[in-house]
Amino acid sequence: MEVTGRAVASPGLFVARVEGEAMNRRIPSGAWCVFRLAPARPRDGQVVLAVHQDVRDPELGGTATLRIYENAAQAHDDGSWEPGVVLRPASTDASFRPFVLGELEEGGFRILAELVEVLG
Repeated sequence: MEVTGRAVASPGLFVARVEGEAMNRRIPSGAWCVFRLAPARPRDGQVVLAVHQDVRDPELGGTATLRIYENAAQAHDDGSWEPGVVLRPASTDASFRPFVLGELEEGGFRILAELVEVLG
């Protein structure tokens, strides 16, 4: 596939077709998108491709999902931290709910890639 947008072909980039309505405010179903293999730690607000062996996407039934990453770690009074991650949809359909998870590796949860560009 020829990439003619701002992404420049390089190692670690790949193109995939996005299906579903969970991110339709930002990515139309059926759009081709450029992704970069996962960063060490995603940034808040970044669109990520994530998998979790115990979570099924309610729309298509797979273990992979595209959502907006949010660090939801909480500090406690004793100085300890409780890790947490929220993966939020960006959909016109209010039936899509966020996935609320613990640590990044908990229960097989992994960030596979980050969205670079929507090609259309």
